[in-house]
Amino acid sequence: MGIGQVFIILNLAISAVVEAKRLKTVDSEDLMSVLWLFLPLVIIGIGDAFQLPANAEFFYGAFPDSLRNTAISLTSLAIGISFYLSTALIDLIQRTTEWLPNDINHGRVDNVYWVLVIGVVLNLGYFLVCSWFYSYKTLKDERAYLEVATLLEA
Repeated sequence: MGIGQVFIILNLAISAVVEAKRLKTVDSEDLMSVLWLFLPLVIIGIGDAFQLPANAEFFYGAFPDSLRNTAISLTSLAIGISFYLSTALIDLIQRTTEWLPNDINHGRVDNVYWVLVIGVVLNLGYFLVCSWFYSYKTLKDERAYLEVATLLEA
């Protein structure tokens, strides 16, 4: 899960730099290619490839056998909660700053990305502290690993 967060931090930082470059081209005649978005989108895809299966595997392995089906749904629950939290964060940013006006060309989305970088770095630090002290449940047999692999492939 930590590797996925590192990729997310990298994606947000690159997106902030790309947005700063885009803002510089707003008043000029130079057009900016959409291909500038390729690298951030690839990196976020790689980050999600590390993050989502790791979450599902962690929840599946940490819960007792009788709650394994419930454990898999916790990944979706975490994603849903994060959508609500991101909406609240955007609302807070809009109320307290002028970074997200109606005309995005007069905004500072790059600053929003940097705030998100700080948030994810803090989250990664918290994750590392928690993972240092966490002791994993030992699985009784290989069958549980096969069940996780089957669920992730579906």
